[in-house]
Amino acid sequence: MTELPGFAVLLARLLHHQGQEPAGFAHRAGAGEADVVALLDGAAPDRALLRRLAPALGLDTADLFEIAAVPLPEDLAPAGGMATTSIVSVVRFGKALPADRRAELRAFVAGLPPARATGRIEGLPASAPAPDPRSAGNLLMRMVATRNLGWTGTAKVFHLLTGRYWMSTAYGRIASGEDRPTPDLLVDFATVLGLPAAVPAALLGMPLPPDAPRPDASATDAALLLRGLRRLGVEQLREAEDLARALQPG
Repeated sequence: MTELPGFAVLLARLLHHQGQEPAGFAHRAGAGEADVVALLDGAAPDRALLRRLAPALGLDTADLFEIAAVPLPEDLAPAGGMATTSIVSVVRFGKALPADRRAELRAFVAGLPPARATGRIEGLPASAPAPDPRSAGNLLMRMVATRNLGWTGTAKVFHLLTGRYWMSTAYGRIASGEDRPTPDLLVDFATVLGLPAAVPAALLGMPLPPDAPRPDASATDAALLLRGLRRLGVEQLREAEDLARALQPG
């Protein structure tokens, strides 16, 4: 199993991929250049700095916390609980909507108050082998888990957004480091995470397959919707599902 390097190297890879120099990046992030240079030299990142850096990197803030291996603060943590079925339903109905109605659904979800986190994501068996946080697959699965998806939810959402159908245990093997993500699977992860495939490829030092497909607009919007759903409780998710159903074309 190939181990991931530390955050200093991962951050440097992202900056190199984006053609950003430390000084310009720090300015865009509203951070001190010395703070960015210190991170690139191996300093431990703090939460306030990560919050500033994420938008300047074009990353979801929770994803950058996972990349940095810093525990998620309360406001970024997924709600947890028995939410998978409702999340999958909202994504399914939302993906089928016309573009303007997809935007309406996302705005509705963004306006809902966040639920209190339960501290557990549905679908992660207590007997699961301890994951190796240094593997590429575990990092990708932890980023997916910030969407309040366990293995079962991951399998269902991947099928909806990419057409890939795997048993949930296959994603468990990716999470534990037992199996490594392939370049094709990396593209699918990027779709579900709402990222250009070149970003996780640069981050993880992995190649992309030739002529890697780009997700269509409905899949991209569904990935953004998924980010908004992660902080909602079951009752709120049902409200979103009801709206997604009502917005379906007649």
